[in-house]
Amino acid sequence: MSAPRIAVVLPPRETFTLTKSGAVALCARDFTRFSRFAGRIDVFGAGPCQYDDVPYCPLTGWRRWWRRDRDAYAEAVAEAAADHGLIEVQNRPHMMAKLRLWLPRAKLALHLHNDPEEMQGSRTPAERARLVEVCDAVYCVSEFIRDRFLAGAADPEGKAVVIPNGASLPALCGEKARIIAYTGRLIAAKGVAELLRAFAAADLAGWRLVLAGGDPEGLMARLAPLAANVEWRGQVSHAEAMALLARAEIAAAPSIWDEPFARAAVEAMAQGAALIASRRGALPEVCGDAALYVEPADIAGFAQAMRRLADDESLRRRLQAAGRARVAQRFEIGEATARLDAMRASLLGEA
Repeated sequence: MSAPRIAVVLPPRETFTLTKSGAVALCARDFTRFSRFAGRIDVFGAGPCQYDDVPYCPLTGWRRWWRRDRDAYAEAVAEAAADHGLIEVQNRPHMMAKLRLWLPRAKLALHLHNDPEEMQGSRTPAERARLVEVCDAVYCVSEFIRDRFLAGAADPEGKAVVIPNGASLPALCGEKARIIAYTGRLIAAKGVAELLRAFAAADLAGWRLVLAGGDPEGLMARLAPLAANVEWRGQVSHAEAMALLARAEIAAAPSIWDEPFARAAVEAMAQGAALIASRRGALPEVCGDAALYVEPADIAGFAQAMRRLADDESLRRRLQAAGRARVAQRFEIGEATARLDAMRASLLGEA
């Protein structure tokens, strides 16, 4: 008999293209490319794929007028992945009970990248307790997310495990520039407005604030005029975002919502940028002592942190080195994938 295959299921609205892939899609791609099971993994999604380094199976024709979209997508997954031994569903708790009903012999893993208390199918303790029953494993990207998942729900078999996301750790090359970088979506919850106001208040001669990411809320049109030396590059590819971080002396993670993991912060540390972060969600857990912390929405505090790093080269260098060391110790993509692969092997009885 051939070895069982693994299905990695993207949310139906998740984009898997060069310039519009979100954190979930990027993590799914990385965990496929670097896996020792790579030859046995199929990535399923509802949209187009522009990556040629992962096996992608587009699901089409699944929207049906007589069935709610979420059930129709789950049914399409069940049909397409019926011969897979392990099915890993990214961020869609409400699909798990249906998949268990339709695929009783498959191993099912829910991969949580966001707060389960804000997602359909896991908002209440009763729903999360049901997920513990129907899933064989629940991968949580941080302790913060695991704690949120288990709030009010027992897990006697220890099915909820922390599998942090990873990032490549490139060799540093080229000169750093006087750039404070932000990568990610430009939305209010990410603290972008506060970041722009803080940069204006810091009044840093010779420094630029460079932002890369989509602007669905139109923040730049309203806020860019507040500060000089601000550059918005729009939606860029992942490679372009990494190139920006590699050039930046400083990076900012100013979220005012509870970050479930903060992939952008890990990538900034990996690229050797000194990090300023807010104390929200998993950011302190992920960044440890490799960042300067500011309270969320504290514009004066962020401005002070920017001035401090801009004026103190030795502090910048210490944080840059500490960030890369933290990624090497905890989040290097090869090691991160090995942790996930260990869970996969255990679920498939191949440990």
